Amino acid sequence: MAEIRIHKNIFKEYPTFRRGIVVAKKIQNHGHSQELEAKLNQAIAQSATQPIDIKTDIRIIVWNQAHRQFDSNPNKFPPAHCALLKRVQKPEAQIPFINKVVAIMNYNSITDVMPVGGDDVIQAGGSLELCYANGGEIFRPLGNPENVEHPYPGEIIYVVSESEEVMCRRWNWRNGHKTRITEDTHTIVMNIDGLGEDNEARTIVTRDRVAGMLEEFCHAYTITTMLSPSQPVYQFDI
Repeated sequence: MAEIRIHKNIFKEYPTFRRGIVVAKKIQNHGHSQELEAKLNQAIAQSATQPIDIKTDIRIIVWNQAHRQFDSNPNKFPPAHCALLKRVQKPEAQIPFINKVVAIMNYNSITDVMPVGGDDVIQAGGSLELCYANGGEIFRPLGNPENVEHPYPGEIIYVVSESEEVMCRRWNWRNGHKTRITEDTHTIVMNIDGLGEDNEARTIVTRDRVAGMLEEFCHAYTITTMLSPSQPVYQFDI
């Protein structure tokens, strides 16, 4: 049995926050999909030809404000979807096709201007929690696991409660190495984060599209739910 939870103080400080959840099992993440790569490239091309104003778009502003609220500088440590959009809105921008699940994450994050991230649940183990750091947790950055870091006290982190292994620092800034999604990953939790007024409907649309694409391109079995102030915890069988 695995568990995902949002600490009550997160919802207290960010009452409009919603986390759409997709649990995906029996994923087939090996191999390539030309159709999926074409969809991703189309989303990238559209972002370059029809860029949003990152300084004024409310979908960016709300996250920058949220990061400043827990004393993180979004200009220095931008939310992942903001950094991704800055990257793809440049002419002739490209991002690599790492694997099918990562392509689905990137496609939906670009298309809906929303944080979309996931972790290998088998590698994580234990209970997954979005909470405030005490500063003693351990973070090994994606691609550089030998470099051990510690979040600052009060930083919002996504962490494995039992091991204190941080899966993502600064809410949705940078992923950890251990729970990264590889071709061998077969069980994941995908997080679709919505913030701001009237965001729940957008979060549901993105969540359900993510689930559908995981089923279509990875032949996964998926379960969806939503974490909110009234449902801060979700348990599921691995």
